[in-house]
Amino acid sequence: MIIAILAVPTYVLRLQGIPVGLRPGDLFSYSTAILVIGSDAIFLLIVLLIARGLPFREVFALRAPTSWGRAFLIGVMTLVVAYAISFLEAALVSGTGREQGVPEFWDPARIGGWAANLFAIAVFVPIFEEALMRGLGYYLFAPIGASAAIAVTAVAFTLAHGVIVDIPVILATGIGLGYMRASTGSIYPCIALHGFFNGFALVIAALVAPG
Repeated sequence: MIIAILAVPTYVLRLQGIPVGLRPGDLFSYSTAILVIGSDAIFLLIVLLIARGLPFREVFALRAPTSWGRAFLIGVMTLVVAYAISFLEAALVSGTGREQGVPEFWDPARIGGWAANLFAIAVFVPIFEEALMRGLGYYLFAPIGASAAIAVTAVAFTLAHGVIVDIPVILATGIGLGYMRASTGSIYPCIALHGFFNGFALVIAALVAPG
């Protein structure tokens, strides 16, 4: 997918050992939230334009899930696997630094900026990424089989994040989200799980970060 191709420069920089991503303090800045929402809004508009002429609700799975209970169980299993992999990575791989931006310290004087970034990362980003991956992406690959749609969108989802060390975590999350989409027939629980995953990471990081 195009969004995954756009991550190529990020991989080039990472492989050269050049720091990539948010700097300490960026998650307390309103400008970071504005940039995230603005860029994802543009990409979301492109996704909607690509889907123009297609059955909108079908493409983006805008319907209630067949079972919220099943969606919940899949979500719990996905989180357990993702966090287990994350903890294993932390134990086995040292000195790599965090590839996904989370607060490394807490600045109560800039809580407004942090809240704005929490909204951007836990609400707006999941809406865009799920519309792209488990919406349009899944719809386009579903004709060749649900397994293929899950696999392709999970790989694209992982590559789009531009990670190396965190590949197993993001890939596992992408597979879980794809399976949730296939099993429930809805994008809504995918957005909810994605939002929880992102938001929980930011909140916990803020709580344990030194003040």
